[in-house]
Amino acid sequence: MLNDLQALKRLTLLVYLLIIPLVIFLIQQSLIRSNFPINEIQIKNQYEKVDSLQVDLIIQQYLRGNFFGLDLNLTRNVFKKLPWVREVSVRRIWPDKIEISIEEHQVIARWGNVGLVNDKGEFFNAAYQDDLPYFWGPKNFVSEITQKYFEINKILSKELMQIGTISMSDRLSWEIQTDNNIKIVLGRKDILKKITNFVEHYQTVLTEINNRIEYVDMRYKNGFAIKKLDEKIIQRDKEKATL
Repeated sequence: MLNDLQALKRLTLLVYLLIIPLVIFLIQQSLIRSNFPINEIQIKNQYEKVDSLQVDLIIQQYLRGNFFGLDLNLTRNVFKKLPWVREVSVRRIWPDKIEISIEEHQVIARWGNVGLVNDKGEFFNAAYQDDLPYFWGPKNFVSEITQKYFEINKILSKELMQIGTISMSDRLSWEIQTDNNIKIVLGRKDILKKITNFVEHYQTVLTEINNRIEYVDMRYKNGFAIKKLDEKIIQRDKEKATL
């Protein structure tokens, strides 16, 4: 008797496990085939660099038909293929509205000559004409280079300077060139400490020879070294400027 009850319970459970997915499937198919048109499409936020014509084409091609039959994941992935689109949300709002939210990449730098970097430390491809700082280094370190870029710029801003180029070598050694053309060699460790040391001595030592510096080497434990430009090169550049 006990065995019969256990067998009946197992059979009942099995029936439920088979029926419930079937009922859900039938409801989904009924909704998809029913007349639930999409009557409103709303783009929630503003965008500047994403091509509005391409957005309209995607809307016309993918956001039509049945409210429940719309493939949200497919539509989202199509939007994400557009240049300058970092993230996109596509969701249904009952009873007949589709809401689209597009997040653009906020560009901060060029990644060598092959792409761009956004403020989240992510590489992406898009066309951009304006001047930007350059990042150079192993591509899997783009996030670390971005973080260091912001940290160093915060220190340099005390002397109204910013990074023009920041580089990380394959051996993880750092080097920057400021927007006023001072090359600073930083090595592998204590990067922010070295930049702080550079800024602290900038007014007292470096400004007097600023236009004659080839590079500043901050890899010394208790100081730094300066290599001056060849005076002949300086004179030659002055003569060219007067021509």
